Amino acid sequence: MQYKDGRDHIREQRDDERELAPGSPIASVSFGACRDFFFRHKDSRGKKPTRKVEVVRLQLAHGSLLMMNHPTNTHWYHSLPIRKKILAPRVNLTFRKILPAKK
Repeated sequence: MQYKDGRDHIREQRDDERELAPGSPIASVSFGACRDFFFRHKDSRGKKPTRKVEVVRLQLAHGSLLMMNHPTNTHWYHSLPIRKKILAPRVNLTFRKILPAKK
């Protein structure tokens, strides 16, 4: 995915597509502008969270590799927040294990 500048972002999400192989890792390689990347535990989200868990904040620099091993994607949402001061582009390549289509 290409991000033209710091205004391009990703809202909090989990990779939950049906075709993802259960328990498989997700690898993400970043090129270009350094960007913040946040993880928020599923129990600490919303207006009435059931737990207080601190947000995990990472900086994804040019050439960095982020591995989300199981069960990270099950319990944590991730996001790439808006950073208006970042004017340079960023490219992210994400690798997932996809199950064959059922016939």
